[in-house]
This record gives sequence, structure tokens and C-alpha cells, in this order.
Amino acid sequence: MNTLEMYKILSDEDKSNLTIYCIYDGIYDAAKNENFEISDKVAMDIQEFAYELYLDDEFTNLPASQIAFFLTECYTKDEKFLDKVKDMDYDYILEAVENDNGDFYKDDEIER
Repeated sequence: MNTLEMYKILSDEDKSNLTIYCIYDGIYDAAKNENFEISDKVAMDIQEFAYELYLDDEFTNLPASQIAFFLTECYTKDEKFLDKVKDMDYDYILEAVENDNGDFYKDDEIER
């Protein structure tokens, strides 16, 4: 069975979750690249945040998996990352994703 045939037999629920599956794929891909064991809770937290950013993205139109990969890379380097960026402007975070600037939130702390 080829992938098109497999797609056609997916349930409506699975089809509606494809973006979220792509986000999880980005999360686990980044964690694997960093040799980082990610917990289910953290994966779910990153997924929820990445999905919010993806839905809010009006200008850059970044793929959901790219957002998730970036957030996960940042998290693997600083496990307090999600707490530090949760109240930041989403456009600022998306710009960092687009520019692959993993230190963006550190500069913000210095400016405060």
C-alpha cells in the first residue's frame, strides 16, 4: 500500500490532527539530534506552544514542524526556556524561528 492509499484511509480525526502529528515529529527529531530524552509532558507543552505560534503566524507562514523543531532545540539547551518565553510577543518568537536565532530570549532578558 502506498502513502496516498494510506492517507485516504485515515480517519477524519487523524486527518484533522496531521499538523499536530507534524509538530510532534519536529519535536522528537530535534530531541534526537540533540541526544536529549524528552518527557511526554514536555513534548506536550512544546506541542501546545508550537501549535499556538503556528496558528498565530500571519506573516512568516512557517511550517509547524519548523517551529516545533526550533522550540525543542532551545529547550534542550535551556530547560527553563518555555517559562522564559511564555509571555513574549509571538511575532518576536516567530522572527527568531525564521532567523534561527536560538539566543533571542537571552537578549530580551538583558534589555529588561
